[in-house]
Amino acid sequence: MKDILMILAMFAVMIFGLPLLIKGLPDPSGAAVQENGAPVFPDTLNVYLSDTGEIRNMTAEEYLEGCLAAQIAVNYEPEALKAQAAASAAYALRLMDDLRGSGKMPDGADISDDSRTCQPYFTPEKREEMYGASYGTYAGNIRAAAEYGKTHIITYDGEPIYAVYHAVSAGNTCPSEYIWGAAFPYLRASASAADREFINFECVNEMKYEEIRRALIAYDAGIEIPADPALWFTDINANEDGYVISAKIGKNTFSGGDLWRILGLRSTAFTVKYENGIFTFTTKGAGHGAGLSQYGADAMALSGSSAADILRHYYAGVNVPE
Repeated sequence: MKDILMILAMFAVMIFGLPLLIKGLPDPSGAAVQENGAPVFPDTLNVYLSDTGEIRNMTAEEYLEGCLAAQIAVNYEPEALKAQAAASAAYALRLMDDLRGSGKMPDGADISDDSRTCQPYFTPEKREEMYGASYGTYAGNIRAAAEYGKTHIITYDGEPIYAVYHAVSAGNTCPSEYIWGAAFPYLRASASAADREFINFECVNEMKYEEIRRALIAYDAGIEIPADPALWFTDINANEDGYVISAKIGKNTFSGGDLWRILGLRSTAFTVKYENGIFTFTTKGAGHGAGLSQYGADAMALSGSSAADILRHYYAGVNVPE
């Protein structure tokens, strides 16, 4: 049952995108609202709902509950849910700071449920649609986690962090520069061996070369691609966990994160083979691989780790309030 809900949550996030701006991580400048020298989450905020155009006012706890429903299996251990809520809260603070005055939000909105600019959020209506009556079984844990997240802002050097997260790592998490070209001191590789036990840890996906060509042209209309698909995907540089650092298509060099986004791959840890017009991608894990591994967080919680333990494990050198 736990794996089934994990898969449901994973695909929910994939439908809405992943908690990251498509062009990469924003510039880590600006500062969140401070109270006694520490960043605080607002008591209420206005969330833009991209499907309807509505701007809905809600409490911090209501917002974080919706984030949890959209981002993680709701039947995960309470301490794993708390860790995810804290990550969602810190990430939301950074996003609101970056979006303030940017012109990317409708007037009156603080943040959006659109993952092209923000992170996934489910309204109560969407939660009912996705989970049905089963959501009520876990509502108490979700509420407690949301309350924890609001009051436990993860910081590095006094600022909220870009607390990115993913479903399942490739056995270790991935440094941020492999994905977005930006090295953050708290987004380093962390051990997450339990992820290898995930029911669909390794997956195989086939794509026709025409699909890949269309995706590359949609990304860059002026891209030069070799006529022979057998010459695509050369000089692949991957680390020991399989995360692709760089690969070439013709004269064009892409990061693993680029290809993950452009081609809609399941993970940034992948290998690729070509035969008879078909590219076969074998992936490990699910998601970009940086920051918090949700499956790994649940395994740590099952072993007795607290939310703070989990956060300090996956985000190097951060401060988590006690």
